[in-house]
Amino acid sequence: MTAQDLQLAPPQTPNSRVFATKETTVSFDFRLEGAEIHFTTDGSEPTTQSSIYSNPLKSKGLGTVKAKAFKTGFLPSESTTVQLLPLFSSQFDSIALSPTPKKYLGTGWKTLCDGKLGDGNFHQNWLGFESKEVEFQLFFTQKKPISQVSAGLLRQQGAWIFLPAAIEIYDEKGRRLVSQTLPQEATELPTAQEIISLNLPKHRYKFLKIKLIALSTLPAWHPGKGNSGWMFLDEIMAR
Repeated sequence: MTAQDLQLAPPQTPNSRVFATKETTVSFDFRLEGAEIHFTTDGSEPTTQSSIYSNPLKSKGLGTVKAKAFKTGFLPSESTTVQLLPLFSSQFDSIALSPTPKKYLGTGWKTLCDGKLGDGNFHQNWLGFESKEVEFQLFFTQKKPISQVSAGLLRQQGAWIFLPAAIEIYDEKGRRLVSQTLPQEATELPTAQEIISLNLPKHRYKFLKIKLIALSTLPAWHPGKGNSGWMFLDEIMAR
């Protein structure tokens, strides 16, 4: 095997999703003499014509950053993607969970609104649920104008962690405001942290209920087919 047959490993980054604040920077690391990291900030795939990474990038104006490692004589790496998320303006005063997680506890309900995004290590900054349905009741001390609610979810199929089959949101009178069915995964996909956003009828809300509905069983292609899986959340956001 020659060097031309070898593909470089992707650049490393501390987290694939970060909240964009004045202090936030995006950094990459790849240690191989003669290699360069090229990056883009518009979500496109980097090439050798893209900007060369040398110092951490300030988050202002960034949305999706992609980086690739290049070195003469080697195949370019796969892309490493960092998604920068805006800080959502509406903060909850409390969140009631049903059921309460028993194993992956994070810091309780505050895990869902502490501004800390989880990564591929589901033991930190995540709440894990093995139930068929999970409900989150969001409380505000005063009515606030809300037009969108987002949930941070983990997909790590090797650990039996899947995205929900569906998400529903209800108001204080029990009226379903919106529902979204998520596509079923027909084959194994890489570990990823997803943000799922649902638009609400623009209104002033003092209470919202989010219901996550799990897959009925793990799919036929999975080694655990027929068994129940897990759902993991790290943040619930509203604006």
